[in-house]
Amino acid sequence: MMPVIISLLVIVAVAWFILKGYRAEPILLIAGIVLMLSAWLGGYGKILPNGIKSTGSAWLDPFEMIHYLFSSRASNLGLMIMGLMGFAKYMDRIGANQAVVQVVTKPLRHFKSPYILLFIAYLFASLLQLAVPSATGLAVLLMGTMFPIMRSLGLSALSSAGVIATSLGVAYTPTAVDAIRGAEATGMDVVNYVLKYQGPAAIVTVLVVGVVHIFWQRYCDTKAGLLPQNIQTGVDNDTSDVTAPALYAILPLLPIVFAIASSSLITDKIHLDIVTIVFISMAIAMLVEYCRSFDFKQVCMDFNAFLDGMGKAFAGVVGLLVAAGIFAHGIKAIGVIQQLIDVAKHVGLPPFAMAIIFALVTFAAAVIMGSGNAPFLAFVELIPQIANSMGVNAVSMILPMQQASHMGRACSPVSGVMIAVSTGAGDLSPFAVVKRTAVPLSVGFLVHCGIIGIFY
Repeated sequence: MMPVIISLLVIVAVAWFILKGYRAEPILLIAGIVLMLSAWLGGYGKILPNGIKSTGSAWLDPFEMIHYLFSSRASNLGLMIMGLMGFAKYMDRIGANQAVVQVVTKPLRHFKSPYILLFIAYLFASLLQLAVPSATGLAVLLMGTMFPIMRSLGLSALSSAGVIATSLGVAYTPTAVDAIRGAEATGMDVVNYVLKYQGPAAIVTVLVVGVVHIFWQRYCDTKAGLLPQNIQTGVDNDTSDVTAPALYAILPLLPIVFAIASSSLITDKIHLDIVTIVFISMAIAMLVEYCRSFDFKQVCMDFNAFLDGMGKAFAGVVGLLVAAGIFAHGIKAIGVIQQLIDVAKHVGLPPFAMAIIFALVTFAAAVIMGSGNAPFLAFVELIPQIANSMGVNAVSMILPMQQASHMGRACSPVSGVMIAVSTGAGDLSPFAVVKRTAVPLSVGFLVHCGIIGIFY
């Protein structure tokens, strides 16, 4: 019982510090070290897992664990994430991401029915995650392109903002951090993970969320006296400063195209690693950029954007991966996971119920922290052990958590995407926008869990 009490106290402390605005990485690292030392001092478990040599002092072994995770994750999973984020940064530099948004949102100008536009706009916004896997980055782009179109057709600022804030509320892109980590936790290739498992459930969920958006936004608009006015000002105005040609809209999708084309679903002859795909995509993008500008010096200068993106990924995402790994290992080392498994088996709790519990915890953590990655990365570490012990497929336990993290971020008033949307819409209250996102995503969460429970 004592390990559970210690773990709960540490988890509460972690939530309190993060809620107060402390950076997640050092808090998770400290919490993991405290849990590992508590496991050793209390005799509840050992600090280092099998296969990792001790430093000779138990007091120093937690730092050996940090060294192990940094060296292992920075060299494979971390390098994949760094490469993809560097590529995304380069796409921003040459205007390719903006070109994607411009191309996709252009057809929206032809819709005259405001709430049909709302539904179609949400589907387009969700689809854009394939090119722009950053929730905040995508929201910023959409606020400058899609938002004026929706407003020009008379939709309220809150309805428009609510749709954009949920653009990455349901995830299915194979280039996102959570997809890469989820695939690794299940021992699968990320393309197979997304196409066979994450994608089908996510697509149905997206359609459900889109339909609920229509009724919920109309209800809220009616209640607030904000019914569409069918004003057309600004429909034909293009306020974007995009200078890249429409052809550039293809470039951000290159990693996905190559990943699918070289997967076992298509061919058994060519197998490309994600990092290799990134470098191939970069070479093509740089060649296209040179053919447009014929300025080789500038093309070389813009390569700094790729390196800068990789550096920021290491400082942020890879650091978070390691910190979350240390925190999760601390929880495992103190023996809490095994106790939870024993309790679940004793009371007859089915594995799916455990998955829902973890998903709800992940959702709550995402709302508090304003981050979709941090809570998912912290808890996904624990799922393979639980799934193996209960004899179930880890995918069925990971997918509800994964989507819960995205939905929680889109319902958090302190998340980057919510702040970007609320301020970009004319200083709306983040809490008012959360009201517009919470109901569609809550219904989506229930539907998604139902799909996983029935078909997975």
